[in-house]
Amino acid sequence: MNEVILYAAIATIVCVVLYSVLGKSVGQGPEAGIDPSELIGSKPSENAKIIPPVIDDRGMPGLSDIAKGDPNFSEAAFIDGAKGAYSIILEAFASGDRDTLKSLLTPNVYAVYERAITDREEKSLTQVTDLGRLKDAEIIGAEKSGKIGQLNVRFDAELTSALVDAEGKLVEGDPDVLSNISEIWTFERNLSSENPNWLLSDVAPSEGDTLEADPTPDTKAGNTKQQGDTKSGDTQTGTQ
Repeated sequence: MNEVILYAAIATIVCVVLYSVLGKSVGQGPEAGIDPSELIGSKPSENAKIIPPVIDDRGMPGLSDIAKGDPNFSEAAFIDGAKGAYSIILEAFASGDRDTLKSLLTPNVYAVYERAITDREEKSLTQVTDLGRLKDAEIIGAEKSGKIGQLNVRFDAELTSALVDAEGKLVEGDPDVLSNISEIWTFERNLSSENPNWLLSDVAPSEGDTLEADPTPDTKAGNTKQQGDTKSGDTQTGTQ
């Protein structure tokens, strides 16, 4: 009899311990458990407080400021998008696709690219650019001014670029020679806007770049290279 009472006491203690650890009593079905969808990929309720992601700013306070201004900002997602934009803009400029460029560039930068395309067309020249490999894309600067966020990305790539005339004769560059190119592109967006797209607002070459047929016109003042020759430009970083 004493043994039965002892076992009953032990069983009671075990049940109490299990309840304190699991937080629910024995006998509840699967519907009482935690739905995995509530932990992964769930959307917060309307009343949920949005907590900005923790950003390792690596000495660039602007990264943290941008994350605070836009709770949905993700550095990894931004870099993926920037890589895609790099390739698309190169191709659009080479083919003279003004509509695509207009959707990806700020008005000031678009004006520079459109002038270069027009100049090329007036000379009956065709740009031939082939992106062999995008070796690296890295954020090297970040800034938030009011509602506008700006991110500087250094792109290191291997590509070929050349200009050919109406008869297909080579005028500048070489479509068969792979060259290394390093440029700093600045992207910006209004962090309070519902439009999530970042627009290209500046292009500057890194030190030591030499490429005859420029695949992407530089937009820094005094540094704008037109197709076929070098001219001074007055384009500044645009905002939108």
